Amino acid sequence: MRVVLATLGTLGDVHPFIALALGMQARGHVPVFAGAESVHGIAERHGIEFHPVRPDGPQLIADTGMDEGQIARAIATDFDFIVNRVLVPYAEVTLADLQPVVAGADMVLASSFSIHARIAAQAAGVPLASALLQPITLLSAEDPPVLTRGETALVTLRRWFGPGAVRPLLRLAERRYAKGLRPFAAMRKAVGAPPFAGNEVLAGPLAVDRAIGLWSPAFFPAPGDVPPSFAQTGFVFYDGGFAGEGLSAEIEAFLAAGPPPLVFTLGSMAVYAEDGFYAASAEAARRLGRRAVLLVGEDLMERHRHLAGDTVLVAGYAPHSQIFPRAAAVIGHGGIGTTGQAIRAGVPQLVCPIFGDQFDNAARIERAGLGLSLPKRRYTSARASAAITRLLASATIAEQARKAGMAIAAEDGVGRALDALGLGKLG
Repeated sequence: MRVVLATLGTLGDVHPFIALALGMQARGHVPVFAGAESVHGIAERHGIEFHPVRPDGPQLIADTGMDEGQIARAIATDFDFIVNRVLVPYAEVTLADLQPVVAGADMVLASSFSIHARIAAQAAGVPLASALLQPITLLSAEDPPVLTRGETALVTLRRWFGPGAVRPLLRLAERRYAKGLRPFAAMRKAVGAPPFAGNEVLAGPLAVDRAIGLWSPAFFPAPGDVPPSFAQTGFVFYDGGFAGEGLSAEIEAFLAAGPPPLVFTLGSMAVYAEDGFYAASAEAARRLGRRAVLLVGEDLMERHRHLAGDTVLVAGYAPHSQIFPRAAAVIGHGGIGTTGQAIRAGVPQLVCPIFGDQFDNAARIERAGLGLSLPKRRYTSARASAAITRLLASATIAEQARKAGMAIAAEDGVGRALDALGLGKLG
């Protein structure tokens, strides 16, 4: 089968789709990656057919007049920015890029924000599936999400009054964020796609032929109110987003020179809006007498190089699958890619959420006994060192993290996902 994989976002959004594409190749199917031009090199490296879809990062920077840090901060503080400055303004060109690719497909697999891919598939009559990367996308009343900035009102309401009290509020949230998505209703009509009465971002990903949940039950088992179309299949991992698959010689030498370090990371986007995170982290590590690796992003090495010392290594990037298992703990932003890699590594983690799903991921890490959380807006060297001290002192968290890592090692997330999509082995 020829399967179009459509996604946009950071490496945490892209990597799972690359993992699935490689799995499809191994089973004899033909994956076609449709995404930002920045992904072209990754796809080309693995012989995956690639089609660019606008906008990409440089175009957003040029059109908005904002730099990477300003865009990262805008996304972190305003959900409407994604809708009003990314999804809607480029809707026509994004759809135009996708339509010819989708027309020749046997299936389309879209991410939550890939509204245009869903519309293109439905207009063309191509079977449509969604890949959900994090639990918050379920909008479950049985197990409600923790909202932006860590608001737990829905969780409390569920505990006091049951899921029936939560459902109306979830529907209200859908309607609140549907107003800015009205242009997509006109787009559906223009291209002959069926109308959709729900919220294209929040409800759309579940209103498909099949939705797969790409996270492990060791992190969060799916609740009982998921739709029949949903299947939880487990984490899928890919870790080759930058050229060079292994750890650098500098990192290898640092790891070999002493005990396991603390590893601090903000993924591939939040590094541009780190606002003192790395300086506070280096100071926290020194307070604790711990070695540390700061993963600051390849573009920002010069900005942070002064933080390096005998016990602190500043590096641009390292494959999480290779450095996390050698860490004493992972301190990250709570992006689902970073979070999943830390769980797989079997190490404790301190989650420092910034925006969106990261607060929900942080709450679920704590609930699963896999780590602690400290919102980045409250992150200082003193608070970080205190939280890391508690984290490393907990034998319970260490054991739970070890067990979760073993559970994920035994899973075949890619195989289960492809089976759920009906993409069996050929021949």
